[in-house]
Amino acid sequence: MDRKLTIIYFSPTDTTKKIVNAIAKGMGDNCVQTINLTDPRARSLNYSFKKDEIIIVGIPVYGGRIPGFLTPVFDNIKGESTQAVFVAVYGNRAYEDALLELKHTFEENGFVGLAAGAFIGEHSNTEKVAGGRPDAQDIEAAEGFGREIAEKMKKKSISGITVKGDYPYKERKPAVPMAPDTSESCIQCGICAKYCPMEAISFSDAKITDPLKCIRCSSCVKRCPQKAKTFHHEAFNKITEWLIENYSQDRSEPEWFI
Repeated sequence: MDRKLTIIYFSPTDTTKKIVNAIAKGMGDNCVQTINLTDPRARSLNYSFKKDEIIIVGIPVYGGRIPGFLTPVFDNIKGESTQAVFVAVYGNRAYEDALLELKHTFEENGFVGLAAGAFIGEHSNTEKVAGGRPDAQDIEAAEGFGREIAEKMKKKSISGITVKGDYPYKERKPAVPMAPDTSESCIQCGICAKYCPMEAISFSDAKITDPLKCIRCSSCVKRCPQKAKTFHHEAFNKITEWLIENYSQDRSEPEWFI
């Protein structure tokens, strides 16, 4: 592929990042740049793409939707009939309307849907649901998806895509403010604050997290070298128990539309 390819993603625990990079590899990533929206500074910028470029945009699914705080960010990403690949990564339960919402959002901003896919990553609440995913099988599938996209791009006439989802989208439920607790094993290394996508953790005292900013992505929980951070909120525990009971045994598989 000789066109400039840009990978755009929000990926607090690197699951979405792994999938979009694998898709790019399958496409033949000779001319790739990356926009990592996990970095708050990247979310404050405007981006524009020309007709002869192509993008892959990947997001984690939050309650069957695009994460709400990304909606205004996506409004600042504009295309000029730029082809786009839409990717939703979910924690083995369901992606519901997220992929359709992602497609609609970018097509309204001047992009043309080339392909779309839904992949699985370890659930942010617990490693007992889709633990270790995306695994080698998922990465192989993502690369295969990328190769199929590359073949489609060789055709003179390229048709649009239809994806799963309903409109109006699933109603967003208000999030209960919460934040992880930090145990005495915390050594104030600052890794959690460095990687927090919402800047919710204090750099001067890593034990302090703003519950109004926290999105429960569990980046801090999964990255802490001391295993010092855990959620103990009643609502979080209730959801986690439900997820384990209903979605820890079966393995959902990727699907795509091209």
